[in-house]
Amino acid sequence: MDGPGPVRTAYLDYVARCRQVFTPFAPIELPEFFAGRKETIDDIHGELQAPGRQVAVYGERGVGKTSLALLLYFFAGYDDEQVHIFRCHDGVTFDDIWRALLTNAGHLFGVNGAQAESAHSGEGRLGPVGGSLSRRTTVSFRAVRDARAITPGRILETFQRVRKLLIIDEFDRVQDAQTKTRMAELIKHFSDARSETKIVVVGVAETLNELIGQHESLSRSLAQIGLKHMAEPELADIIERGSQRTSAKFDSSVALRIVRLADGFPHFVHLLSLYASLYAGECLHAAPPGSPHVGDREYHLGLKSAIGKSEHSLQEAYESAVITTRRKSDIYELTLRAMALSEARDVQVRELAKHASYLARSELRPEKFSNALGELVKEERSRILTKVRDGYYKYTNPLMRAYIRLLLEFDNRTQHGGQLEFQYMRGA
Repeated sequence: MDGPGPVRTAYLDYVARCRQVFTPFAPIELPEFFAGRKETIDDIHGELQAPGRQVAVYGERGVGKTSLALLLYFFAGYDDEQVHIFRCHDGVTFDDIWRALLTNAGHLFGVNGAQAESAHSGEGRLGPVGGSLSRRTTVSFRAVRDARAITPGRILETFQRVRKLLIIDEFDRVQDAQTKTRMAELIKHFSDARSETKIVVVGVAETLNELIGQHESLSRSLAQIGLKHMAEPELADIIERGSQRTSAKFDSSVALRIVRLADGFPHFVHLLSLYASLYAGECLHAAPPGSPHVGDREYHLGLKSAIGKSEHSLQEAYESAVITTRRKSDIYELTLRAMALSEARDVQVRELAKHASYLARSELRPEKFSNALGELVKEERSRILTKVRDGYYKYTNPLMRAYIRLLLEFDNRTQHGGQLEFQYMRGA
């Protein structure tokens, strides 16, 4: 059977490149596709070089923590076989984490008298042991009698004199207080001993105490790296790098709109750029084939696809919040959309009313939204909002504002002919 023709092959190659460089649904695993965060990377690299320092990386969902964690080995100058990553899951314990890391580092041990062999997993893929990822495993033999032997002292003895990078991702999923306490103790042991092996803890949190717990000894042992929203030039760099890899040319105005809609989250830049680029590739089917170009048409189609392909948790939370008796409630939808127009993330009710008046094209007073705000913080409406303090509210999921801004942009283009102007699309 004949294979696909040259036109079809060129199109498939283009699609593959688009999906390789724009990855909204998976972390970035290749350094050449990673954009931005130079200052943060330099900061982490410096901390890893400092004797006695371990590192914690935390921030909101969607700011690129896992991508950074997966590539830390490269930025910090470690070889593949020197890095071992464990991705936490619900119910995970201290012993689960370190049993997997010890195994993937090549140390055999027994659990309740039964021996477990070291795992070999492919580069960049989750390994079979406890949600861990190991780029390359070298096997050595070391007896650990049972699970109780996985103590801070034993772990330190194993890793103290070898240069390794142990990354524990999604630590925010740890709910067990004892696991957090034992992890803090272990970090202090590693720091006091000036271990050659470094520990990096990564998770969703606003503060270090929220991620690991209140432990006074950590202030000296653990460098705190809080990931903020990405700046516009960093987000624009994602599009530029993708354009160079795919050969798709983005109109500067389109690239700017994508960057500003993303609200500081690289996830949404990848999401919008991916689908806009895929529509741009349709020209490769023509005879003769054209060059992929992301203009207004491709942006609009990509925007529609990006909304439909957004995280189900965002779509479901929004629908649950605005639908009453199988139809949308205007007041709930207006409240959520008006909040998205605010530049502040903690939105004052008075400002919400001002933005709602703009959307409704009639003056609305703050009192009109009291009942809606009271309902939108409830579980029945997916707790889509959180009350910060008297008179101030925010989206519970920080990604929600960008998702709603996508909805606003699409409706503005399709229903209002693009006549509405939003401050965030013009820049500060």
